[in-house]
Amino acid sequence: MRLGNDIVDHAATQGHNPRFIDRILNPEEKSRRESWSLNDRLLWLYWACKEAAYKAVRQKQDIPFHHREFIVTPDLMSIVYHSETFQLSTRQDEDAIFALATDGDPLRCHSRIAKFTQEADPAAQSEKARSLLLDLAAEHLSLPRAELQITTQNRIPKIVHRTQILPHAMSLTHHGRYVAASLAVP
Repeated sequence: MRLGNDIVDHAATQGHNPRFIDRILNPEEKSRRESWSLNDRLLWLYWACKEAAYKAVRQKQDIPFHHREFIVTPDLMSIVYHSETFQLSTRQDEDAIFALATDGDPLRCHSRIAKFTQEADPAAQSEKARSLLLDLAAEHLSLPRAELQITTQNRIPKIVHRTQILPHAMSLTHHGRYVAASLAVP
């Protein structure tokens, strides 16, 4: 099973060039609305879905990220990349826009989101996301948290229990004031 996640802090999305819309939406997606705005939450939800699916694809193959090749279905339940379809699970709370993409059962994927009171530096965001992932692993895999650590292989996070890399798919994300971690438990 593969999974990817992404989170967007809507309050931290200012300053993008209007061409950003054309860069991420393919013509079919763009035609679903009469007009799109950089302030549009749906635009950022599409972005989060595409980022999440890209992370899921990367768990098996290293690909360049061409946003418009990832096509979100109109019902926001799935996303298609070439011949592959990933199920989507999305959530929006306050300014947080979260998406999870998986080629397995989304109900087998567990996520946690945390919020800083103000935008944190990337090192603090990364540390918090990793802590959330270790908490998820300890809880859902019934392993002592003290025996878990995180490593990366080809920029993809992996959980290590003692000296063994666990086979579970996982993903970390952070943006603005928000961080999230997701773990698949088949």
